[in-house]
Amino acid sequence: MLIKVGTVLIAALMALSGLATLTVNSGLARFTGQKSNTNDTFTSADCFPGDTGLLDPSANAAGTGGGFELNPTNAYTDGSGYASNIDGPGDRHRYYNYNTSIKSSCAIDGIRVRLEWWLDSTSDTNSMSVELSWNGGASWTAAKTDSQESTSEHTATLGGPTNTWGRTWTVGELSNANFRVRLTSDCSGSGCSSRDFFLDWVPARIYYGPS
Repeated sequence: MLIKVGTVLIAALMALSGLATLTVNSGLARFTGQKSNTNDTFTSADCFPGDTGLLDPSANAAGTGGGFELNPTNAYTDGSGYASNIDGPGDRHRYYNYNTSIKSSCAIDGIRVRLEWWLDSTSDTNSMSVELSWNGGASWTAAKTDSQESTSEHTATLGGPTNTWGRTWTVGELSNANFRVRLTSDCSGSGCSSRDFFLDWVPARIYYGPS
């Protein structure tokens, strides 16, 4: 298919995404080898690479030990107060309803969870772990852990653009009915029984692309 030079930028973007091969000749651009298209005619792409941006949770549930028993909804958004887990080593808490919206034909390339959290004390050995569920909490991935200890708020990112937490995801497994983020407050040492954990925000970002 031949296209005027004025649309070459669009053609180039398609080529960069891996969905087409672009050839420019005598002021005209030709799409060849478009994904799933052997006739050189332009059709909509199966899925453009991208990500969801940072998604806020809108629901939560306490787990083992009571989790973030004080103001857990404060961790839905950045800077709107904080959730508190008092005397909390070993406590778990789930956040969910991230309201993802991804085209069903896309493949999930990676998932990143962001933690903004801190401690009341850095004595003993402290950390916070994250697991993900794809079936409403019936099963969980292996945990990823942030071991930075601080009495002031710091940001940790677990996972990333090409990290799928040890499994292959479908778009449906990221729905509000299925996707869960579970936090565990970790501590090892003689003073752990009185350790407090504080959480400002726990957003997630989903990366996707052509299958």
